[in-house]
Amino acid sequence: MGEIPTDATHWDTGDWIDWHRNAQLPANPPCAAPSEDPRARLHTLHMRMLQCARAYFTLTGDHLPIYEDIAKVHAALAFDLPSESRLMCNADNEPAQIITLAPNNPLNIVTVDLAKPFWCLIVVRINNNFVAEGRMMRRASLPDQREGTFEIHWRDLPTSN
Repeated sequence: MGEIPTDATHWDTGDWIDWHRNAQLPANPPCAAPSEDPRARLHTLHMRMLQCARAYFTLTGDHLPIYEDIAKVHAALAFDLPSESRLMCNADNEPAQIITLAPNNPLNIVTVDLAKPFWCLIVVRINNNFVAEGRMMRRASLPDQREGTFEIHWRDLPTSN
């Protein structure tokens, strides 16, 4: 066995491995999803975003400003919506209103801006274990007013459509 280089960090049964010095990454590495299916790739992105948020919080004790983006991706996956925000609309071109309950949110209450046009409310909660779950409520189920705000608790949102 030869001398172990100072930058050898990978060990396997006492031998140093130097693959990390010789390997070359592709110029534009693709998303490492199990397939080329856009939904599978979106799912992989969602999981990686949650993992990054958790790792950053574990390392620093601070939260990344990524939770709204995680919520958008989760809404697209959970409710079978197009992943592009401009396409999350109904026939009248009204968007879905997506609200995020982040892990650093001490309450499970969201404030809905009733002045904004939207066809449904999607609330995505990312809990302290960095697991996301979403609930959807049609606009018609909310108070019939076009101004002001409305507060709703997570437990009061329907668990299925």
